Formats: sequence, C-alpha cells, structure tokens
Amino acid sequence: MKKVLCIAAATLMIAALSTSCNKKCECKTYAAGVVVTTTTMEIEKGKKCDDYSTYSEELETGIQCKPTM
Repeated sequence: MKKVLCIAAATLMIAALSTSCNKKCECKTYAAGVVVTTTTMEIEKGKKCDDYSTYSEELETGIQCKPTM
C-alpha cells in the first residue's frame, strides 16, 4: 500500500511541476470561425492562458489561448 501511495504522490508532483513551468501560450485569432493568425506568447506572472482568451461563440470571433506543450 505504501508503494502505491508513493507512486501516486510522485505522479501528482510531476504533473504539478510540469504544468507550473509552462510559461507560453499559443493564441489563435478567429474571424467568422476561420483562423486568421496563430501566435505564441509568454504569459505574465500569476496569469493563465485562459486570461488572454476573448472569444464570442455567437460571432465565432475572438482569441483563444491554450498552453503550449
């Protein structure tokens, strides 16, 4: 049982470290549902990629940002 707990804890730590180190976002600009531009940008300290997204489902226009892998 201890081995399982140690493996689970190590897996969680690795997942947390890998997501916290990601400091870049890939942002796609849409106009009428079509990708106009794709850019990669560094995020500010304390922000997430979702903070840069401004997309209107109704108009299919805006910016969608996701973490780069």
